[in-house]
Amino acid sequence: MVNPPIPYNDSERSEEAIKYSSYSIENEDLNFLSSMAAEICNTDSALITLIGREKQYIQSSFGIELEVREFPREFAFCSHTINNTKKATVVPDARKDERFHDNPFVTGENPVIFYSGYPLINKEGLALGTICAIDGEPKELSEEQEKKLALLAKQIMNLLELKRQSEILTKTNKELSILNKRFQYITNSTNIGTFEFDINDRSIVFNDAWWKITGYSHEAGIRLEDWQKLIHPQDALDLKEKFSKNYNAKDQFSHQYRIQHKNGKYIWLNLKAQFNFNSESDDPTHIYGIFLDITEQKNKESEILYRQKLLQLLYELSPIGISLNDFATGGFLEVNEKLIEPTGYTREEFLKLNYWDVTPKEYEPQEAQQIESMNSTGAYGPYEKEYIKKNGERYPVLLRGILVEDTDGNKKIWSFIEDISERKKDEAVKAERLERIQSLLRIKNDQNERLKNFAHIVSHNLRSHSGAIGMLIQLIQQENSVLNEQEAFKHLIQSSSNLETTIQDLNEIVEVNLSDAKDFQRIDIFPLIKKNVESVFPLAKENKVEILIDVAPETYMLGVRSYLESIFLNFITNGIKYSSPDRESFIKITAEIEENYTCVIFEDNGLGIDMQTYGDKLFKMYKTFHKHKDARGIGLFITKNQIETMNGTIEVTSEVNKGTTFKIKIPNKELKAPALVS
Repeated sequence: MVNPPIPYNDSERSEEAIKYSSYSIENEDLNFLSSMAAEICNTDSALITLIGREKQYIQSSFGIELEVREFPREFAFCSHTINNTKKATVVPDARKDERFHDNPFVTGENPVIFYSGYPLINKEGLALGTICAIDGEPKELSEEQEKKLALLAKQIMNLLELKRQSEILTKTNKELSILNKRFQYITNSTNIGTFEFDINDRSIVFNDAWWKITGYSHEAGIRLEDWQKLIHPQDALDLKEKFSKNYNAKDQFSHQYRIQHKNGKYIWLNLKAQFNFNSESDDPTHIYGIFLDITEQKNKESEILYRQKLLQLLYELSPIGISLNDFATGGFLEVNEKLIEPTGYTREEFLKLNYWDVTPKEYEPQEAQQIESMNSTGAYGPYEKEYIKKNGERYPVLLRGILVEDTDGNKKIWSFIEDISERKKDEAVKAERLERIQSLLRIKNDQNERLKNFAHIVSHNLRSHSGAIGMLIQLIQQENSVLNEQEAFKHLIQSSSNLETTIQDLNEIVEVNLSDAKDFQRIDIFPLIKKNVESVFPLAKENKVEILIDVAPETYMLGVRSYLESIFLNFITNGIKYSSPDRESFIKITAEIEENYTCVIFEDNGLGIDMQTYGDKLFKMYKTFHKHKDARGIGLFITKNQIETMNGTIEVTSEVNKGTTFKIKIPNKELKAPALVS
């Protein structure tokens, strides 16, 4: 097989061929022309192809079912044809032609034996592809057939060129449509109205945005005379003069005016327009322009003017003194009445003073700090000092201010000076009240300490007496065993045991309620949970309860370690004790952070609790909700007290025979105590 020679202009040729390759696949006109080629050459099949840099692209086929339409260029007969632009390329028997005898299209299934092709040449003389006829039997091609094939090639090229031009035109129209839509979108979405005025027939056309801006109906339309009547009477003459002045100008001009909205109110429009001149005439033919609704901008300008007047009024009537001082000299440049009021000076007298005339000398170090602050941050204060009145008396003031520059670059200070004489009197009264409250708190703390001692003494004595009673009963049992059979003695034993249990419970409650927040420490809860889980592992294994821990190691709470151990253990053992025998049981322990709190959630799929029946009794003393030999009804009561002692809360959700979830929420940082005095 001989590889086809590469044309000298192949780069330009192949690039041009690719431009046509996407236009006409399975086109009916091309299919008809390829059938004509087969008829002219008396062959079973015919193809219309384009030759790219590396591939042959089949644009149309007749007599052949093709699964693919792209083939390597080096195997294509047509790659030889494009090198011969003057006449048809004819291969009577490819098996005997050294260029093709071992070509896969010749040696394969359904071999190509006969081939005749003519190049498709564009107007620049580039051979882009071919029209070719092929057959499985050897053939010859007459001169007349070759001429007809050449004419057919020109017809195909004309059709491809027509298709390409049609595609270009379609693309151009699409781009114009996109540009038009984009223009419409920009003008509509930005609320920009457009107009076109024909000077000759005096007709005017507005876009949809203009109708939307003005509120009038597009369907009804509007005449030039009607539009002119809508212009505010005070603006009509200026607008007319603006158009007249720019009649012969070719530059854009703008003007602001008011027009009456459909609702009867006037709106402000900013007009930008330009005269359009015909090249054949010195007079303009059209006026094009845009309208922008600037009513909001005008309203804001009015609002700014109003606020300037308001600020001036507030300056004059302010309940706080305001002054403007020269930064270099400290001289007063502007002062309001509130600043002068307590000083005893008149305005004229005060404006002759400077900052240092009303400041006691002992405040000079503070003043130096405030000046440094202004130089570094552009502001000073707030800070307290005293002002000197005209009669030499002093009064306290609170100052703050900012450093500014005028249009000439001179530094000045705006200061806000508040007379705090009354505030100081109130602070003295509050300080006296605070001292009284703190005295009461000291008395309360002393009483609480005594109460703690009393509680410990009572708790200790009760335990002692309870233990003594128990020992006496044991001695009586040892000396007189017959009593063990008597019902009354059995009740006595049980009562003694109950008394001991009750005293133990009460002692635990006393310990919880006498705890003090000053004992709270930062406690990493992960080791505590892990420790408790490990301690109950035999019990959990015995009851076939899986315990899952999903708590980050760095999670912590602010509380009492022994309380947290007790709380965690109580929830874990409860989850084991009240697990369901009817399913695989689990206890899932997770933790999450909510602002300044750490939450630990104990979730199980155990027996659950009837919240409708027992919800209001859940944390009360000696309340049990399931039959269990170890249930005392004291655990949740103590747990809730321990949580609340650590400024925490507890939530519970439960459903019978589905499980229970306890969520405890305890601070992870110190919370600010409420203020005692406002």
